[in-house]
Amino acid sequence: MTEVNTSKNSLRRQSGLAHVINYGQFGNVTLNGPSLFICERHPLTILQLDTNKSKTLTDISNLLNVEFPHTNTCNGDDKRRILWLGPNRWLIVEPEHECLQTLINNEFNSSEVFLTDLSHGKSTVRLRGRNARDVLMKGSGVDWHLNSFGADYCAHTKLFDLAATVDCRDIDVFDIYIARGFAEDFWGTLVDAAAEFGYQVD
Repeated sequence: MTEVNTSKNSLRRQSGLAHVINYGQFGNVTLNGPSLFICERHPLTILQLDTNKSKTLTDISNLLNVEFPHTNTCNGDDKRRILWLGPNRWLIVEPEHECLQTLINNEFNSSEVFLTDLSHGKSTVRLRGRNARDVLMKGSGVDWHLNSFGADYCAHTKLFDLAATVDCRDIDVFDIYIARGFAEDFWGTLVDAAAEFGYQVD
């Protein structure tokens, strides 16, 4: 389903969470303000890239100007981010503003690199704040301690019983990728877990 983006005279994907997100402050917010901030990152281009050709990977890295990470790490920033998903597999994420898949396909042979567009199938939630790790601890057995899971680490795990990919953007900033079909359930569980600490939805 799409909604018309009149400012650019083009079609824009509708958020899978648009009708369940309530903005404001909730839960145990103290006089010092909320200790957690939650928002949806939308719209994003999300591509899964598979290749076992090291030279091809280097060439794509040069094209995108981001190095491909290995072993549960990530590289890049909000403009373009690459997450390691497993051997010979990565996730490329950036704000939706150009056809990244076409850009790569025009430069590389389809027999050397395989791209899967997951943009419509994923919802992305950003969780940040001093109690962000406490919330993650409620939902997964991963060791979320800073010494074990620092900035630019990622994990593929069950979070509140749903398959998720978690990207540690900074000490207390996490991007969580969840299947769009389960996004509403995940959002409800996440804000329930955050209520103890007080949170703000931006």
